[in-house]
Amino acid sequence: MPTHYEVLGIGPGADTEAIRRAYIAVAKASHPDRRQSDDPERRARADERIRAANAAWNVLRDPDRRAEYDLSLPSGPSASARPTGSTWSASSSGSTRRGPIPADRPGPPSGYVVPAAHASLWRYAPIVVILTVLVGILVVSAYATAKDSGPTSDTLARPAAPAVGDCILVAFISNGKVPVPVTCGTRDSYRVQSWVNTPQPCAPGSDALPLSDQKTTLCLVPAG
Repeated sequence: MPTHYEVLGIGPGADTEAIRRAYIAVAKASHPDRRQSDDPERRARADERIRAANAAWNVLRDPDRRAEYDLSLPSGPSASARPTGSTWSASSSGSTRRGPIPADRPGPPSGYVVPAAHASLWRYAPIVVILTVLVGILVVSAYATAKDSGPTSDTLARPAAPAVGDCILVAFISNGKVPVPVTCGTRDSYRVQSWVNTPQPCAPGSDALPLSDQKTTLCLVPAG
């Protein structure tokens, strides 16, 4: 399965702006309006691409979620960016060897000797880190569930993005519509005029876009 970075066609060291540009490019390329003449199989593949891009954007745009995701990658976030061709020297039986370091080969030893008892502990360190992250996720999920089950409020909890005044494209996927953030002035884009609680209607003259949380509806007007 490709990583979120591979889905968007960027490297693990990309900044947030580069991630946003890559996401918009994938969303535009896979938009149903551009796929009307395609056969059903190609449209299905485009639908899969935009869903994968949505998932990648939701993770990589948030620094905390991105850090957790990078820890879950088998080789770590910077494995694919490790340089090759550098040289190193190591003494073995009185001889010194020099040559390029393969990308999949660890660097030279540090010179520090770790006791066997401590080495066995380090072997389980990644497992401890993963368990700690999972426990943290469970605690946050439990807190969010308890908060949702408490007294309701007239104040709508706003998602992180898009905000009122932001511009979006409406992307069509198999299970509904999703907003794709874009620069205002983009062709066929909409501006978020307001938020309302679903199923409250939007103001006259604006279009309603219910979000997947089934609690929030975006009220949109043409950006142009």
